[in-house]
Amino acid sequence: MSATILNKETRDGVIGASLFVPVSARELYEVVLDVRSFPDWALGVRRVEVVEGPVGPGMVSEWEVSVLGLRRRISSTLIEAEASSFLRWTYEGPIRGWGECTINDRGGGALAEFKTELRPAEPILEKLTSSLPARTAAYNHLKRCLVQLGRAATENEGGVRVGPLAAA
Repeated sequence: MSATILNKETRDGVIGASLFVPVSARELYEVVLDVRSFPDWALGVRRVEVVEGPVGPGMVSEWEVSVLGLRRRISSTLIEAEASSFLRWTYEGPIRGWGECTINDRGGGALAEFKTELRPAEPILEKLTSSLPARTAAYNHLKRCLVQLGRAATENEGGVRVGPLAAA
């Protein structure tokens, strides 16, 4: 079985996509909250280490990522964590921005909506990522990561669906 991916274009510098997984919102929330497991499903994330605080708001983690073939270290701070339903974080370093995930129980599974805005601090990366093809590639990358996240959260890969945000 395979996952289902639906398409929607990016806009306004914020990319987003939704993920449906046949598990409870609580189960999916726990997988997303476990930043150390990101290398298992977030393509390009090589390593994540919690450097400050317990798991929850205020937790700071350091990420080693590969961006366009370049390895970079990014700091992320978990700003909000509402049990089973919402996570919001920031990024600092050569790539700055924020991300958020809203998770709700929905018809035999969990529906998660991910939004992120990434702003490269390095002029070369900013130039490379400002084009429509780069934004489309970033959106497609997010969708591939969400498929992998769905697979990590459930054994029923056929029940995993990735698509545009509900409000898009």
